[in-house]
Amino acid sequence: MRDFCPSEETYCVDEAMIPYYGRHPTKQFIRGKPIRWGYKFWVGATRLGYVTWFEPYQGALSEHNVNSYKGLGLGPGVVLRFTDVIQKSKPLMTFHLYFDNFFTTLSLLDILSQRGIRGTGTVRENRLGVCPISSSNNLKKGPRGKFEFAYATSPTSTLFVCKWNDNNVVSVVSNTSSAEPVRQVKRYSQKEKKNIQIDQPDLIKSYNSNMGGVDRSDQNIGLYRVSIRGKKWYFPLISHSVDMSIQNAWQLHRIQGGKMDQLSFRRAIATNILETHRRPPKRGRPRSSNNAHAYSRFDRVDHVIVYQEMQTRCGQCHKKVQFRCEKCNIGLHPKQCFKDYHIQ
Repeated sequence: MRDFCPSEETYCVDEAMIPYYGRHPTKQFIRGKPIRWGYKFWVGATRLGYVTWFEPYQGALSEHNVNSYKGLGLGPGVVLRFTDVIQKSKPLMTFHLYFDNFFTTLSLLDILSQRGIRGTGTVRENRLGVCPISSSNNLKKGPRGKFEFAYATSPTSTLFVCKWNDNNVVSVVSNTSSAEPVRQVKRYSQKEKKNIQIDQPDLIKSYNSNMGGVDRSDQNIGLYRVSIRGKKWYFPLISHSVDMSIQNAWQLHRIQGGKMDQLSFRRAIATNILETHRRPPKRGRPRSSNNAHAYSRFDRVDHVIVYQEMQTRCGQCHKKVQFRCEKCNIGLHPKQCFKDYHIQ
């Protein structure tokens, strides 16, 4: 996944759930999630949902708990573990990480600044320490769109904190983004019964635009998840890995200009596998189909031209020929017809 990952500087870190309803000590229950019962994964993904890194939640045995990140807490340890992975795979790039209030602490952002990595995340109010910004209860009494902003400097970093009153008060902290420029966003006013324009700090805009990558990948996987149910506890993990791989491949297909939706892409993969590994019938001659080799003929794997004693029709020019493709089992002339048949 890291080898084929698109070169982007924006990543998000979040948790993902794999549905599992059997008995296992690592099964989790998370209230309010679309999938409440199952295995929990820590996931790092791009803005559009390409999964770059994942790690199963293992409690005290997790790698970020047994190394030097143990004293920072579970959430910051996960983010720094992901940071180690992406910096090792792409040491010359700079990154901007986004995460929610489960992961965000001021000490985490300070460490990211020391590593030259930008970070932005929502933060819980009890993790802000002594902050000159009004409390959420007081800010909620003000008009919609009101925000307060402050920053703190240290020898290694400058942290920006912003509280914004929307439907509820949102607190965001960053080591790179500030409140400026302030944008106008549209919201529906229940009191005035119409859409109104309110202020939105740049810090909030940046977080909203880049945080949903993991949720987007979960949505894509959930649409066509492998539905085979097994009795082994590890089978959902294997099938989820296959789903993640297909979802990533589809993301690359779209990035490179492909037009297939995810369902058509999955059908193409399934058809290709069936065509490539099909077994000949036990009796009689197989009936040819108009859609035969619709995908496997273009995979450029194991297509070899061989001689045959009996003449057949060429699958490209329809003239008589004594050669065929060994994999496709289609008569083809060795030069131009063989090339034209296998190039899309």
